[in-house]
Amino acid sequence: MSTNKLTIVPVKLDPIPVEISSNHSLQYTAEPSCVIKTAVAEISFFNGVDERIIQTIMKELKG
Repeated sequence: MSTNKLTIVPVKLDPIPVEISSNHSLQYTAEPSCVIKTAVAEISFFNGVDERIIQTIMKELKG
């Protein structure tokens, strides 16, 4: 079990705009919506990432 103390910072993920048609691939800026920095890694989330991926990563960081 890890002895490193985790700091949880509240973030707001922006929803995918409704105006984007399904014919266009989702293109986002190079700026991440959220960045998590740990002693051994830096994890970036971008708009449009599936919520299940975020939940999985957070569970792995906790354990």
